[in-house]
Amino acid sequence: MNTKIMTVFVLMVMVLSVNAISMTKDKPQDITTVTSQGIYDGYDMDDGYAFLIREDEKDEDTEATVYFAEVDASVLKMTNLKSKDLMGKRFEITYEVTEYEEIDENGYTEIYESYKIIKLKKL
Repeated sequence: MNTKIMTVFVLMVMVLSVNAISMTKDKPQDITTVTSQGIYDGYDMDDGYAFLIREDEKDEDTEATVYFAEVDASVLKMTNLKSKDLMGKRFEITYEVTEYEEIDENGYTEIYESYKIIKLKKL
């Protein structure tokens, strides 16, 4: 009798665990589209394409380097971002910010963002 109860208990735990894992994988990612102006700062193999972007156009202290790991193929066809000639040039950048969660080895949930350029216009 005890083995039957223990078996049912173990099976319930397994089913609930699988259900919880599948629910976290199915959670939709938050994607936001942003358009801003920035100055191209170059390409780095580890970080990607760097742009200096101001959060507030009137305040120079809000300038930050944003790294884009991904660039839409249509943008790369039109603009060679690996060219040194474009460094220091101003662009209007339309990009997607994807927010996603990962659970670390201690069970804590970390929130990360990735950036992808979807449209680029030289100013």
